[in-house]
Amino acid sequence: MSPLRTRVLLAVAVITGVLTWVVLDVVDPTAVSVPLPWTVPVLLVALACSVLSVGRPVRRWNQGHRDRPLDALRAARTVVVAQAAGVTGAALAGAYGGLVALLVPMVQIEVRLDRLLLGLAAMAASLLLLVAGVVVERWCRLPPEDRDGLPGGQAGGRSGTGSSRDGDVRRSAE
Repeated sequence: MSPLRTRVLLAVAVITGVLTWVVLDVVDPTAVSVPLPWTVPVLLVALACSVLSVGRPVRRWNQGHRDRPLDALRAARTVVVAQAAGVTGAALAGAYGGLVALLVPMVQIEVRLDRLLLGLAAMAASLLLLVAGVVVERWCRLPPEDRDGLPGGQAGGRSGTGSSRDGDVRRSAE
């Protein structure tokens, strides 16, 4: 699985932002019909926190805290969740950025100002989700000496402490 690229995330954000701005400008120039509840930024922040909490056990295992075995399937799923969060955060940040770009000229209208501030909050929360996804994906990378999935590159599956369970990575296929 290839890691997320900054250029790809930037392209996703810019393309969705421009598309959102153009479509809204044609369909609804005042952006009145666009639903934007106050719960959107709150839920995006909660989602970013949950992505970080899912990635924490993998990070701890990579840092050497190998008191419990790490399921390889769980680590792979964590990477997939992190990448999905990164791409989703980029797409939502672009979309809310397009909405904000549409609302900026109407800032003197009080109702539009409220929607603009809510759109900025949603865009910031989307960027937080993007950052959480990228960070957790980085946490899931194996150190150079662990490329085979075992600590220290040892073929025996032991971390050298004498215990057969310390540092073992359980393979779900085995």
